[in-house]
Amino acid sequence: MQWNDWIQLATEQAALWQLAVAALVGWLVAFPLARLTRALPEALFNDWDETQAEAGAGLVEGAAGAGVQDPGQQGLEVISPHQAESLKGWRFSFFSLGPIAVAVLALSGHGLVLEAAAICLLGWTLWVLAWIDIETRLLPDVLTQALLWAGLLINCAEYFTSLDQAVMGAAAGYGSLWLLNAVYRALRGTDGMGAGDFKLLAAIGAWLGLTALPAVVLIAASTGVLTGLLLGLIGWRSRGEAIAFGPHLCLGAAVMVFGEQTLRPLLYG
Repeated sequence: MQWNDWIQLATEQAALWQLAVAALVGWLVAFPLARLTRALPEALFNDWDETQAEAGAGLVEGAAGAGVQDPGQQGLEVISPHQAESLKGWRFSFFSLGPIAVAVLALSGHGLVLEAAAICLLGWTLWVLAWIDIETRLLPDVLTQALLWAGLLINCAEYFTSLDQAVMGAAAGYGSLWLLNAVYRALRGTDGMGAGDFKLLAAIGAWLGLTALPAVVLIAASTGVLTGLLLGLIGWRSRGEAIAFGPHLCLGAAVMVFGEQTLRPLLYG
């Protein structure tokens, strides 16, 4: 082998070593994230139970952003976290794939820079939100609001978009879904989605900017419809039963973060 070949081989080995470390970091992060998926919904429901006992049915102060209200009054399905199975064995193994994939993709796409760390923060938070929403139909306010502010702060340095785009993205993300739900409520007399979905899209807009929102919503709506049809086809969803929309918004954001360069010609021409 020539000297240049040795240099290339050493470079490739270093890259593989870094990716292995990134995978290990993602796996280690999966442990506290898995606990968070259980502890946070349980805390919200405990707050709701205490409020019910003290003041009767009504909006829970600590879970207002997640839309935690008397399920009968709100008209949306809310599932107790106590019904969720423990994240052990194969369930934890599956859960850990998310944090691992985020860490590896962030490092391979950006290297050891602050932008990769920010992408990990975004991706891990979206994974936790998607998991909680699937299991309980909640999008906790403490996560969506923290994600929104983190996006605005990070984009002060224009890591993903300009601050103007981030602010407009946050406003448009919340306002668009709020308006859509208001129209649905006027026509059907019940909410079509919870306020947590509004805040989640606002947070995504704060990270990715106004111009990314149409693609995020398109991906979310498309995968949501396909998921609903598939679940109905195999008998896991009854006619008219709502599905969690938050995971599809998270998927749309992830696709834009990790695949925007590939999708840009298709999305923007």
